[in-house]
Amino acid sequence: MELLLQALFNGILLGGYYAVMVLGFSIIWGVMGVINLAHGEFLMIGAYGAWVLFRVFGIDPFLSLAIIMPVMFGVGYVLQRVLINRVVERPHLISLLVTFGLSIALANLFNVIFTADPRTVPVSYNGSFNILGMTVPIVKTMILGLALLIMFALHVFLQRTRLGRSIRAAAQNKNAARIVGVEVGRVYAITFGIAIALTAAAGAMISPVAPIFPFMGPPFTLKAFTITALGGLGRIPGALLGGMVLGLVETLLATFVPGVGTNVGIAASFVLLVLVLILRPQGLLQGLRPMEVE
Repeated sequence: MELLLQALFNGILLGGYYAVMVLGFSIIWGVMGVINLAHGEFLMIGAYGAWVLFRVFGIDPFLSLAIIMPVMFGVGYVLQRVLINRVVERPHLISLLVTFGLSIALANLFNVIFTADPRTVPVSYNGSFNILGMTVPIVKTMILGLALLIMFALHVFLQRTRLGRSIRAAAQNKNAARIVGVEVGRVYAITFGIAIALTAAAGAMISPVAPIFPFMGPPFTLKAFTITALGGLGRIPGALLGGMVLGLVETLLATFVPGVGTNVGIAASFVLLVLVLILRPQGLLQGLRPMEVE
């Protein structure tokens, strides 16, 4: 029983991280109709950003979010205006090829700059404590709390601000949004900037507990596909639910199935993705519209 409780707790911690990790991917797809195959590479950039700030300036990786997120918002905004905006109205295959090429370019660029040697951010509080017989890792618990805070803040932004309502309007019907005065091109650029900032933040958050290397991105992109299929496009509760499902499945398999090895997460992602696409392609939360939370 203790082993099961520990596995469930670890799965919740992992699922919370997956939920915030997938937000950027899901929002870009839900609002703009672009499948960002470079999603994992932007997460990798955020992780390297946290490592550089810690190594050079001694900034804690969680505090580094105050620097990384605004910088990556600017990167995403410019990238959308310069590159993504040229393919957003074209067939999906074009945007797939563009973002796939971008992912390869980013991974190899960082391989040249940093080499392929794995790195981590060695924070002093990367330990654990016991509660009711369960081991509670400090950093992963902080990640879960921060992930929930980020999702709540995004929910409030989308529901309570004028810009958030414009983003939701563009997601639901861009032509109608244009008629009522929404500048869809500007909304797309801001949305892409927010999504890239969130993705980079997820990379910075994981930097103390996971190895950082240039080719770490593709597994996260695959998991983003799976979670988005589970929860639906642009749905914050769907991201949370999908992340929790994948996190629990991974943890339970790793705990109770002997010999699954370190690739259990990728294997579980493939199996879940296939099952969801066959059995419930509309996602687990069918009744919610993209970018809505009620």
